[in-house]
Amino acid sequence: MVDLQTAMAAAAADRQQRLDKTAEERKKRRSGANLGIERFDPVKHVSKERAETASMWLVIAFATLVALGNRYVLMDIVGPGDGFLLWFLPISMLGLLPALHRRVMPASLQEHYKGGTWFKASFLHTFTFLALSFLLVNPPFGDIAAASLDGEWRLAVLRDDGTLVLSDGSEAVTGVGSDELVWVTNDGVLDGQVWLVFGLTDNAEVEDDVVTIDVNGATVTHAEAAPEVIDNLTLHDDVHRWFLVPIGEDLQRGTHAITVSITEQGAPWENHRTYEWSLEVRKAEG
Repeated sequence: MVDLQTAMAAAAADRQQRLDKTAEERKKRRSGANLGIERFDPVKHVSKERAETASMWLVIAFATLVALGNRYVLMDIVGPGDGFLLWFLPISMLGLLPALHRRVMPASLQEHYKGGTWFKASFLHTFTFLALSFLLVNPPFGDIAAASLDGEWRLAVLRDDGTLVLSDGSEAVTGVGSDELVWVTNDGVLDGQVWLVFGLTDNAEVEDDVVTIDVNGATVTHAEAAPEVIDNLTLHDDVHRWFLVPIGEDLQRGTHAITVSITEQGAPWENHRTYEWSLEVRKAEG
């Protein structure tokens, strides 16, 4: 027979064994150290968030200084001729980010900066610099591009009898809107006064732009267009500046070279743009 004390000790040992086994099974089922997951530490988490926030603002401030230096210092030195340096040098500043963090950030935050930090900081620096640079080179802060052609260039021919013939409505014209325009006539002569018509637009005012028009190497002077020309043209209001320039009268058969040079004082440099067009007058076959 087993006495009461022995029986109670055996029951207690069996109960403790079952509790230990149940605790072990629960430990295996939940996330924890056995699964390679670190235990959540609120203090460490807050410190890490502060380190990442401080890094973000440091990179934004650094990218802002780089963008301002690029716009108001480097662009003045380099000029418009070497665009490679204007983006390569600022982007190469990525290599300074680790050293900048070690120099500026306190030791309590530096322990949280690892490889992932530099990866995120590189993207933030690049896109912040690009966004600010785009803002600084456009009005009202800057202007690095001359006015551009709005739509298509065309010709208007005012005949001696007062008839106006437009290149964009003549069946004898091909290549309208491209760099080359071919006009076919019965006798190989484009009879009448020929007007060049085009519009310029820009993200800034274009009234002060210097526009020079050469035909066959000779500069043509601006003149007020005849009412017959203006009244029959469709001039859109959204174009900043229209040009109606006489380029010749009774143009003979052959190719006539038209060069439009645009110059404006932008910021930080002088902007230039050139268009080269050609008008070929042909005689109809047969």
